[in-house]
Amino acid sequence: MKNKLARVIALVLALMLAFSTPVFSQTDMVEKVTVGIFDVCMGLIDDGLTQLDTDESESTDESVDSEVPIDPEQPSNPENPIEPPTEPENPDNPDNPDNPDNPDVPVEPEDPVEPEQPKPTFDEIPGDTVVGKMYICSEIVFLGHSWIYIESTFDGEIPVGCYTVAPFGSVSVGTFLMTRRDGMGVYYNVERYSATKFGLKSANWLGMDITKDQLIKVNKEIKGWNYWDLYFNCTFFASKVWNSVSDKFFMPMMFPVFTKAQAKTKGGNKNVAMQPHDNPEDCFKQRGSGDGAKLETVSSGSLKTRIG
Repeated sequence: MKNKLARVIALVLALMLAFSTPVFSQTDMVEKVTVGIFDVCMGLIDDGLTQLDTDESESTDESVDSEVPIDPEQPSNPENPIEPPTEPENPDNPDNPDNPDNPDVPVEPEDPVEPEQPKPTFDEIPGDTVVGKMYICSEIVFLGHSWIYIESTFDGEIPVGCYTVAPFGSVSVGTFLMTRRDGMGVYYNVERYSATKFGLKSANWLGMDITKDQLIKVNKEIKGWNYWDLYFNCTFFASKVWNSVSDKFFMPMMFPVFTKAQAKTKGGNKNVAMQPHDNPEDCFKQRGSGDGAKLETVSSGSLKTRIG
């Protein structure tokens, strides 16, 4: 169809050119010119049609390619694929990821924790520091007995005579003669052990706060004793130790009943409540006196009877 149309156009052009030639032109010349023009026109028309077919073919191929669906999962450039954007770890607060609950408030850095300082020991605390309570005690069974009881309120060890009291612990100190198997002298924790095992009867006590400096004086009095007799007995020992630091003076008298009476008149009470003690290996007899004094665990025979 296209070739026929081209030939018709070429023929029309040739006729127009022939009739436009001057009359004096020869017939053979007109024919040659007409044929030449026809050939040229056909060549031009063929070239145009060929170019037209080529353009249409390329256009058709591009349109076909454009209709092919693109896989969204495949990158458009396999040599340099485009990575999808990464979501922030904390989309609610990208500027402050450490505090997502309250993004407007910045997170304050934690202060460094200072190491705990060691607690001061008995030797390091001031002399007026209260370290415990001291009591003068009596129980009236038969001839009776008087003694000193010290209870610590200090969170470190404290010395009482030759004995070391644990933090918030306690100790009882008194003198005995015939009622203890290990002989006369100063004993530690025998009163506490006997009270725990047998209980107390007709007891009384009077207490006071005691400071570090006062306890040092008390310790000197305790270590200075290593004897017992009818006058310098348990009543004298307890009164002497008490009077070394207290302004409530006790008259040293032979019998514990007088110690009990004096405690009552000075505000004492009957509710003697020493810390329980049931460890016989923590009951001692003091051997020697002064700086040479030392402790020795008592025998079982010294713990078989009650206090009085």
